[in-house]
Amino acid sequence: MPPAPPPQPVAPGQVRLGAGTALDIAPGAETRAARPRDLACSDSIDYPPELRQAGIGGEVVLRLRLTDKGRVIEAKLAESSGHPQLDEAVQRSVRRCRFDPALRGGVPVWSNLTFRATLRPY
Repeated sequence: MPPAPPPQPVAPGQVRLGAGTALDIAPGAETRAARPRDLACSDSIDYPPELRQAGIGGEVVLRLRLTDKGRVIEAKLAESSGHPQLDEAVQRSVRRCRFDPALRGGVPVWSNLTFRATLRPY
């Protein structure tokens, strides 16, 4: 299989999407940040039962990489809860969440999003 051609440079006023497609965006075009598709995302976090029973909770902050379809392709730990098992549970669970993608000039684009999950044992 021949090697993929190198990506073309992105001209000023363009945005690189997904696999390197460039899209013309007018200067000052309207933009919108990505956001959870519904509030159920936080409710779908798998709270480890042994931590809940032990009264252990905390807040986990993740840095998410989202596709232009609103899918999570990467969830990096930005701030730990102090309990690795809780952090890992949130990282695994958030991958099932769907987001409304960020928009630039009305076109869905890949984006980064800070996601905060607070787990309380009560």
